[in-house]
Amino acid sequence: MATKQLRLSDPGQIKKRIGDFIGKKINIVLIDNTAVLGELKGMNGIDILLVNMRNKKNSYPLSKIAEVYIDIKV
Repeated sequence: MATKQLRLSDPGQIKKRIGDFIGKKINIVLIDNTAVLGELKGMNGIDILLVNMRNKKNSYPLSKIAEVYIDIKV
């Protein structure tokens, strides 16, 4: 099965599409080029809520996010 990568780099696009990926593993690239992998738990308007691989809940403000990308099976 093939995999397609969806990349969202505009805050407007992220806000609009992020709800479609709740419960899935996503990658977040912060503006300081730090990459974070985790399961998307939701979005509360200005923050993306993520549970990392250590089961620790984190929130990342949209203003600090450079890009979000998701692997989708096709």
